Amino acid sequence: MRRAKKDLMQVEFSERVMPIGQIVCREENQWEEKELRTLAAKLILEGTPTLSVNDSDDGFVLLAGEKVYYACVYASIKSLTVRVYRFEDAQAEVFTIAARIKEGELSAMDEAYAMKRLLSDYGCTQQTISALTGKSRPAVANTLRLLTLSPEVIGMIESGELSAGHARALVRIPQEKQYGFARSVVDGGYTVRETEKAVQAFLGEKNAHTRKNSGGRDELKLLIARFREVFKTKVTLIGNEEKGKLVLEYYSQDDLYRFEELLEQL
Repeated sequence: MRRAKKDLMQVEFSERVMPIGQIVCREENQWEEKELRTLAAKLILEGTPTLSVNDSDDGFVLLAGEKVYYACVYASIKSLTVRVYRFEDAQAEVFTIAARIKEGELSAMDEAYAMKRLLSDYGCTQQTISALTGKSRPAVANTLRLLTLSPEVIGMIESGELSAGHARALVRIPQEKQYGFARSVVDGGYTVRETEKAVQAFLGEKNAHTRKNSGGRDELKLLIARFREVFKTKVTLIGNEEKGKLVLEYYSQDDLYRFEELLEQL
C-alpha cells in the first residue's frame, strides 16, 4: 500500500492576469444558459475569482472552475487572474479532483467516488483529502462510508430518491437489510432524525438479543468497549468467553494505516 506524501500539493505558483483566450478548458460546457447567465451577472457585479491553470505542453490548462470559466466567456470577460502551476500529470489530476470536491458542486455519490479515487489511485490518506478539500476528517470518512452501502441503496441516492443524510444513517445496518430500510424511509417520508432513531432501535434489538444469548457477560462488553475506544471503529464479538473471534471493520486504506500505527505503539 502506498502513502501519499502530505506535501503533495505544496508547490510554487505564480499569479498573473491572462487573456481568457489563452486558457485551455478541456471540460465541455454542460451548464444551461440560464445558469451561466445568472453566474455571469454575479461575476460582473462582484468580480471574478482567481482560477488555477497548469502550465503544460498543451498550454495553460484549466485545473478547476469550469463553470466560472464558461460564465466568463458568456459575459464576454476578456481576462482573468490565474494561479499558474507546473504540475506533473498525477499532481494535476489530484489537484483537479480535490478542487471539484472543494467547490461543493458534486453529488454525494460523485464526491464519494472522487475521494475513493484519491485513496486508491493516488495513495492519498483521509487526512490528506481533508487538507486538500478543506473538509473535516469525519466528513471525509462519512462520505466514503456511502460506498459501503448496498448497490440498490446507492442507486436510490444517485437517482435522488434517497438523500445522502438518510443514507448515512443506514451504513451500520447489514447490507442485506439496507434496501428494505431505505424503502421504508422513502415510503414513510421519514426525516433524517427519524431514520437515525429507527436504526438505533433496530441495532438495540440486535444487541439485546446478543446479550441474552451471551448471558450478559459484563467483562466481554467492557472489553469490546475498550477495543472500540482504541481503534475508533466498529468492533463485533462473535462467540463467547471461551471461544470466538473479534471483527474490526475498516472503510479505507487510511483506516488500515491507523490500525498499523496503533499496533506499532502497542
